Amino acid sequence: MKLSKLSNDLLRYMAKSYTDDHNKIFDFSTFKDLYPDLDDSFISDALYLLEHDGFVSVFPADNVAYMTTLLPSAIRDVEEDTFIKKGYAALKEIRSWF
Repeated sequence: MKLSKLSNDLLRYMAKSYTDDHNKIFDFSTFKDLYPDLDDSFISDALYLLEHDGFVSVFPADNVAYMTTLLPSAIRDVEEDTFIKKGYAALKEIRSWF
């Protein structure tokens, strides 16, 4: 798995968790449970990449991204992206009618 794909998957997971349960703080074990076969440092690197991009805040401890907080800008970006995709799918369907 590529680092960028893992970062995107983790961001989608956190945004969905926020939408469903209003949870915006995640500990490392949450991500490790999702991807038990991946190395701890690889998962941490994906979270640090999200932090660098301004989507999360990471508190490092014990050489891993110990606590990760989803930032409001990330929630907005993911929700807007989903809305745009739904709109695009609707336009494609309307076009298929003609």
